[in-house]
Amino acid sequence: MSSLITGFQRMVDCVIRWMIIGLMFVMTVIVFAQIFFRYVFNVPLGWSEELARFAFVWVSFMGASALMRVKEHINVTVFIDFMPARLRAACVLLANLCALICVYFFLIGGVELTRNEWRQLAPALQIPMGWVYLAIPIAATLMGTWVLLQTIESAQILVRGK
Repeated sequence: MSSLITGFQRMVDCVIRWMIIGLMFVMTVIVFAQIFFRYVFNVPLGWSEELARFAFVWVSFMGASALMRVKEHINVTVFIDFMPARLRAACVLLANLCALICVYFFLIGGVELTRNEWRQLAPALQIPMGWVYLAIPIAATLMGTWVLLQTIESAQILVRGK
């Protein structure tokens, strides 16, 4: 079972990493094209800024979920670093339970927002805004998965006493 979870994590990590790399590449090319067309041909691309902004939204949310996976979100560890393993695990467990509550509300709000925005079209691209807002529930689901797995790991450390 553990190898199945590890394989799943690696696969999702790989997909998110390549998604972020691809979106960053798209953003770079689009912004460069916008500058080039505006100043060389004096013909600004109306859709480029909007697409770059939407790609940035997805990069931000997918990046946040990737950081949650590797425990690299902003945190203050000055006190936890000096604690014994079991007490550290208890603090991490408590923090993760609070994070799960936050992710739950993030997911519920994201799903509702995405559902409400499918009828609204982006001004330049004319795509449903739901595609943009879909980054929120996907990121929340990934974050919840990572926090849940980290919570189970902390609980196991608490039970074993290592």
